Amino acid sequence: MISFLKIKKSKNKITTLIEAVQQIEKLEQELNLLAERVKNLETETNLYFQKFYLIRYNSVETMGGDQSFSLALLDKEDDGFILSSLFIDERARVFIKPIKKGVSQYQLSDEEQQALKKALAK
Repeated sequence: MISFLKIKKSKNKITTLIEAVQQIEKLEQELNLLAERVKNLETETNLYFQKFYLIRYNSVETMGGDQSFSLALLDKEDDGFILSSLFIDERARVFIKPIKKGVSQYQLSDEEQQALKKALAK
């Protein structure tokens, strides 16, 4: 091998320019694989709920303890749903209303509107 390709080294280090190039090529391949994984993860995380807000309240003035609630869960595109549970007369009723681009096609209660507004602000 030509002498200018030799590089002085300590133990377990690169000894030639050819080894250095091979190591760089290997690192480039690993970097490309990592970049692809990051891209896939970014695409995947867009599907997860990223914005949320929970509000507890009394659905009836005579009831105490904030037994009712509305929970807004939204993804990056402001799609998701509002889950509400109304506690009335020792019974709970559960409702779910889909949200598309931050808007519901169903009428929202004041508490549901508040939960949606707070979730959208995050």
